[in-house]
Amino acid sequence: MTGFLYRLGRRSAERGWRVIGIWLLVAFVLMGANRLFGGESADSFILKGTDSSVAQDLLNRAFPGSSAEATPIVLYDPELDLGGSGAVDDIADKVRAIPEVTSVTGPSDRATLLSDDGHTAILSVVVNERFATETSVAQNVLDTAVDSAPEGMTVAIGGFMGRQLAEPDTHLSEALGLISAVFILFVTLRRWGATFVPLISAVFSVGLGLAMVGLLSRLVFIPDVAPTLGTMLGLGVGIDYALFLITRHRTLLHQGFDVPDAVGRTAGTAGAGMVFAGSTLIAAVCGLVLTGISFLAWLGYAAAIVVAVAVLASITLVPAILGVMKYRVMPKKGLNAHTDEDLDTTGWGRLADAVTSKPWRFAIGSAVVLLVMAAPTLTLTLGHSDNGILPKETSARQAYDLIDQGFGAGDNGPLAVVTQMYGIAEAPEDADVPSGTDPRTQDPRLLSLQDYLADAPGVARADAPVVSPDGGVAIVRVVPEWGPADPRTEDLVHQLRDGVLPMAVSGAGMGAHVGGVTAAVTDFSEIIAARTPYFIAGVVTLSFLLLMVAYRSLLIPLKAAVMNLISIAAAYGVVTVVFQWGWGAELIGLDGPVPIESYVPMMMFAVLFGLSMDYEVFLLTAFREHWERTGDMTVAVRRGLADTGHLVTAAAAIMVVVFGSFLLSDNAIVKMFGVGLATAVAVDATIVRCLLVPAIMVLAQKGT
Repeated sequence: MTGFLYRLGRRSAERGWRVIGIWLLVAFVLMGANRLFGGESADSFILKGTDSSVAQDLLNRAFPGSSAEATPIVLYDPELDLGGSGAVDDIADKVRAIPEVTSVTGPSDRATLLSDDGHTAILSVVVNERFATETSVAQNVLDTAVDSAPEGMTVAIGGFMGRQLAEPDTHLSEALGLISAVFILFVTLRRWGATFVPLISAVFSVGLGLAMVGLLSRLVFIPDVAPTLGTMLGLGVGIDYALFLITRHRTLLHQGFDVPDAVGRTAGTAGAGMVFAGSTLIAAVCGLVLTGISFLAWLGYAAAIVVAVAVLASITLVPAILGVMKYRVMPKKGLNAHTDEDLDTTGWGRLADAVTSKPWRFAIGSAVVLLVMAAPTLTLTLGHSDNGILPKETSARQAYDLIDQGFGAGDNGPLAVVTQMYGIAEAPEDADVPSGTDPRTQDPRLLSLQDYLADAPGVARADAPVVSPDGGVAIVRVVPEWGPADPRTEDLVHQLRDGVLPMAVSGAGMGAHVGGVTAAVTDFSEIIAARTPYFIAGVVTLSFLLLMVAYRSLLIPLKAAVMNLISIAAAYGVVTVVFQWGWGAELIGLDGPVPIESYVPMMMFAVLFGLSMDYEVFLLTAFREHWERTGDMTVAVRRGLADTGHLVTAAAAIMVVVFGSFLLSDNAIVKMFGVGLATAVAVDATIVRCLLVPAIMVLAQKGT
């Protein structure tokens, strides 16, 4: 690989403008195509093999063209009795006229959609499933309702479509992260020309990577948090890789190599490390496929695409820019040249000497600090969030609060009990069918099912059944007593599946399943809990094998895996304290504790394990270079840390700033990623890589 990367880097430097032109052309084509053809996902989030997916399949077949979950448009007027006003029906008619809308149900169709005091009403809007994930459709529905409402009436859209409109804008975070990165890079590199090389690499990585993800989202379901995660990784990795390349390139220039040769040697040595580190990170995030959940698998693939573009940029685009800039990447006052002996007298050399001379003290002290940080992880409880954690100024949060105020928390997350009847639904001959009511809803089997559900503990209300056109499937809307994020609602889902429904359908000639978004999220959380151990084992094993091949040692990869697990556990502990315990939550813009989404720790593990390997590779490469020259592991560790410590911490500082800038997002999940990733990188690059790893390398030098 070294020879290939040398030739690739040298040719990129010699044909710098041509390579840069190719990157610009590819960026123009891909980003233009994404703008023209990219868009929302063409699929939906379904967990195959679960009870909720069976319910969804029945709905799709029985009610073709309708979306999985109705969207509530909430109308509130403190002065007007909406039950006796025609305003609600007028708004319903206007929304119903939207081409993408399949049906609109209001209080005149279902009395339970009007609050007891008459001041709050819900329009239950069903959108054609082809348009259910398009933000423009959600905005059109909301705008139509707002324009049709009389003065003084509050109109808000909730549910999935409301959450779409509340997606976080991370542009401010990205801008501040880049500005801070510029400052750190300038302090580190001391030349404006060199400072902007990593930024250019990062911008190309993010822009091209997200364009590819956007185009891919037309074919498969890409989670809406994927672009934010891709931006985090693209900025951090793109800047870090370019920084290491520039540092090695400048050292070679200072030693007298000409520009093309220096670029080629940089690509063959430091570039090879970038390829290995990037491959480890790609393997880690792609390891999410081991969960068997398409939602997480494609989240990992999306992140891997951005990282792959960053790796490609580091071995082609960065060498091309370095070739064009020639000696303008060098600091004006020159580099501070250090011989191996000079490294011992630097500040990092003195720290390295303290660590290597008292390895037991630093190993034990560092381990204690990390274990204390990781201790709260023992109380970590996975859950899921709802629209109640969104900023108060968003329409989705306003709809959530109005429903909670007018109807109760459970109406924000109703369950859909879907029944498949082996004989079509029909009313008894002597049934007294109310005017305007589908007579098939009077089928004794459905009435009995409704009674069973209404009497179940924890159920606030079970609405009248809705029967499919062919009469073979019916839906009973079940409203829990608690909100969708309440753990008691999850218990209710299990209670209905395990106890209530088997009794209700026994001998009735039908089957019943619990579906809807709330039930699907419950299934999702359980699958995550069951498959996380396999995922962790798979990622750790793969990384172990990669390091074993690279360094021909068993102890080094074992040590690296353990160190990574400890630093990740410390990050989990901080996330638990901030988000689950609520300590300092107000300082980052939250009202208090929020549930930790079930997939966040797993995604953090994939990302952090890969990033931790980056710093491990950088340090181990330096240790090996000095060991080959001295044959003394203690000296090699001391000089390797003195040689690269400042670079690792500068790269980590950039990562911390980039990740930390996402705390400015209004989205609590984005904040979780920001806190977790920033904490882990800070801990990993300081306590772990600069103290614990060197100490252990000295203590276990016979095995390394």
